[in-house]
Amino acid sequence: MKTIKLSLLVVLLFAIFGMLNAQNITILHTNDIHSRITGDGPEVDYTPLVTNNDSVLGGFARLATLLKQQKAKNPNGTLTLDAGDFLMGTLFNTIEPETGFQLSLMKALGFQFTTIGNHEFDYGPNALADAIIAAKKHGGLPQIISSNLVPDPNSPKDNKLAKLFEDKTILPYAIVNVKGVKIGIIGILGKDAADVAPMKAPVKVEKQRKTARKLAKMLKKKKHVDLVICLSHSGVYPDGKGGFYGEDVKMAKKAKYIDIIISGHTHVVTPQPIKVRNTLIVQTGCYLHYLGRLDITVKDGKIAGYHFKLIPIDDKIKGDEKINAEINQYKKLINKKILKPTHLVYKEHVAETSFNLMKHNKKGYQHTDLGVFLADAIRNYVDTYDGGTDVELLASGTVRDNILKGKTGIITVPDVFRVMSLGRANDSLPGYPLAKIYITGHELKNLMEVLLLSKGDDSYVFVSGIKVYYNPKKLMLTRVYKIEMNGKPVDLSKKNPKLYSITADTYLLGFIGRVKKLSFGLVNVVPKFEDGQPIHNMNNALIDFDKNKKGIQEGTEWLGVIRYMQHLKDVNGDGIPDIPLKYKPALSNRIAGRKQK
Repeated sequence: MKTIKLSLLVVLLFAIFGMLNAQNITILHTNDIHSRITGDGPEVDYTPLVTNNDSVLGGFARLATLLKQQKAKNPNGTLTLDAGDFLMGTLFNTIEPETGFQLSLMKALGFQFTTIGNHEFDYGPNALADAIIAAKKHGGLPQIISSNLVPDPNSPKDNKLAKLFEDKTILPYAIVNVKGVKIGIIGILGKDAADVAPMKAPVKVEKQRKTARKLAKMLKKKKHVDLVICLSHSGVYPDGKGGFYGEDVKMAKKAKYIDIIISGHTHVVTPQPIKVRNTLIVQTGCYLHYLGRLDITVKDGKIAGYHFKLIPIDDKIKGDEKINAEINQYKKLINKKILKPTHLVYKEHVAETSFNLMKHNKKGYQHTDLGVFLADAIRNYVDTYDGGTDVELLASGTVRDNILKGKTGIITVPDVFRVMSLGRANDSLPGYPLAKIYITGHELKNLMEVLLLSKGDDSYVFVSGIKVYYNPKKLMLTRVYKIEMNGKPVDLSKKNPKLYSITADTYLLGFIGRVKKLSFGLVNVVPKFEDGQPIHNMNNALIDFDKNKKGIQEGTEWLGVIRYMQHLKDVNGDGIPDIPLKYKPALSNRIAGRKQK
């Protein structure tokens, strides 16, 4: 009997010792913030200092409060991490290279580590470097971890960024001690993310899984860390069967020494951690709709238990007054630096809507109201300031947000900018610049044939100014049988020498010049000037929106949409133009049908 009691006592003592030896660590994490500093929703609805009165999600003022609350629950055992694409998407990003404001704000909120996503390169590698340098001077920034990016120190296009790698401002990995637990942190830019970041050049990207596997093993075997956390801007996707697939799942299978992957890039919410072997993968979606909280129990250098939850960042949270005041002050700088030259102000009521304009629906980007509205708006802008264009093309991948009715229907300048925030025209005007090319009727048919091959949502192209009739049952590249312009058919034969003008941003028009290569020589479209001479550099085809001024006065898509909205009819007489009701139903200028005999 005494032997049994002694054995039970020994077991109990070992259990108590085991509990004392275990440590509870909290990981707070975000991904794909995209500069949504004032929330994700209509700007006039966002009231961070008042609770329970709006439906806007996110915002840095609310996040500041939430992070304080969550850290207080485990003050000495909390890590705050971000998985990249913290920049690009709102007016706040436009002068980040000059100010480093958001990066310093993230530091003030308590972010400790982040990594570089594809959209950090949207203004080029040296612009990212400028933002980091500016942030270092004005309050600091979270430690940036980038394990598989290799800048070229000899290139003027990224030599500033290369220097930040050289002087250890950007690290390939970091080691941090939390409650006696030694944690290694690495940062990976995924393959798809690298592929959709053309402005990163000449920065090279080393193989993702190989780099992660090598570094994680080194951290475990040589640096003797207990855990390895990977900030991975690679992502996962739901498989429709309750599971997930994607680059981070593959990484977890190949890199066995990684314990946790903080995922990003795909804007996917993981309701619970995805467990692949012994690796946990988590992601919070995007735009600060949620803060992820992963609580882990670490015992003997391993994760012995975990609990995960997504915490909504909504108007139940009262925002931090100091952070909100800093943000409001920064809006004044945006007015001065970005909007004043365009005769706009941040809070300006540009238009109002009685319905939501959505960038996609259950069928994807096809047959939606927002894309067609935007294409029509930009064509009208060109008609007004440059004498017109026959066709406007708009890539769905550049449409980044919806226009929501919200409580009031009011659409402000930042609401429009969020919809078309990518690219940069020049040093003072954000957004891809608009250009104009000319092609023949036969080439127009060929171009529409190629556009019909698009299957993915991000590669869908909206058209304005023409109606395209096609037979979906015909073979590829033979489907288009009629194109109407102003209600009249276009002569699509090779004999027709007439040139038709095509307007789009330079990013999309650059694709048109590569149609022959992309179609393996089956289709050829040669961009031309109005006189028929071929265009070799799309920057030579930029539209001048004010010919009374010296040089090329560039115009961008978001600015064109605002100008169009400003000239819409004020239907209800309240002094604010109204979005026409004709855009309320799903629309398309591509008509599928059988060719009439």
